[in-house]
Amino acid sequence: MTQRLRIAIDITHPAHFHFFKNPIAEWRRRGHFVLILSRDKDLTLALLQEAGFDHHCLSKAATTRAGLALELVLHGARLWRLLGQHRIQVVAAIGGTFMVHAARLRQIPALVFYDTENARLSNRITYPLATKIYTPRAYRDSLGPKHIRYDGFHESAYLHPNYFTPDPAKLAAENLSPGERFTFVRLIAWNSHHDVGDYGVRDIRRVIHRLEQYGRVLISSEAPLPDDLKRYEYRGRAVDVHHVLAFASLCFGESATMASESAQLGVPAIFLSTSSRGYTDDLERCYKLVFNFNHERAIEADALDCAASILSMPDARAVFSQRRKKLLGDQIDVAAFIVDEVERAALDRGRR
Repeated sequence: MTQRLRIAIDITHPAHFHFFKNPIAEWRRRGHFVLILSRDKDLTLALLQEAGFDHHCLSKAATTRAGLALELVLHGARLWRLLGQHRIQVVAAIGGTFMVHAARLRQIPALVFYDTENARLSNRITYPLATKIYTPRAYRDSLGPKHIRYDGFHESAYLHPNYFTPDPAKLAAENLSPGERFTFVRLIAWNSHHDVGDYGVRDIRRVIHRLEQYGRVLISSEAPLPDDLKRYEYRGRAVDVHHVLAFASLCFGESATMASESAQLGVPAIFLSTSSRGYTDDLERCYKLVFNFNHERAIEADALDCAASILSMPDARAVFSQRRKKLLGDQIDVAAFIVDEVERAALDRGRR
């Protein structure tokens, strides 16, 4: 492709950085202009900075409904200005709530990638304005003619072997050695709009006590940990977390994204939340790489019993590695799919 395209990517969450980082690199390799827009939420800005990506931060994540409404307006207004200033031909995002209104006003194709069915409010105000909506095949809802399903998961866009090779040297930051048994625990802040009313881990100290019987415990938490639990805290760089996760014996926690990331790496994961996701259900039903404890199954004791069963398996690494091979064999190259779909949308607009 010889035509130089002008692409904008709106990154409003740390996971969105990972999803788009390989496509961004490929677009730039092909000579396209890529405008990166960002939101100050959790580790998003740190990830962009550590990767050396120039970006425009348009807003800071609000924590109340009124604050989110104001942020939506401010972020969208600033995005609208930059889309015009840089003559953007297409804009893409995960979720897309912060960018679809500005894209519609600019008459620019708005491509939304998403996998979270229970984000009902944001989906209602986003999907009608999206040009196309891309979801994994496991997405439960049908979204009409603009809905495109693909064989894969968001997390394979950056953790597929084509793009990611775990580096055991990254374990040193956590005083871990290759082959050492440990459980990676992920706790979220529960302040996203689709997390309202949900919960996961109720007694983190009980979780630690049980999991420590099978090796070390490492905790990655969006909210600050109490002082007595600081010794368990993940201390490495944000961009290195997947290298560490790849060598874990188990991932246990409240993040559906990290459960799916673990599956891509062949690490068994327990997802504990009162809400469920089509993609984590698919990873349990088809591959037995994720074990979901949600709704009536949101029982911490049962989740810990499941963890103990996995951690007691003498051949766990080989078993889950084989399951991962099946998972990888069933997927397309998601990063390449993103690259092609965004380029196609930009070219189509250029022909009009």
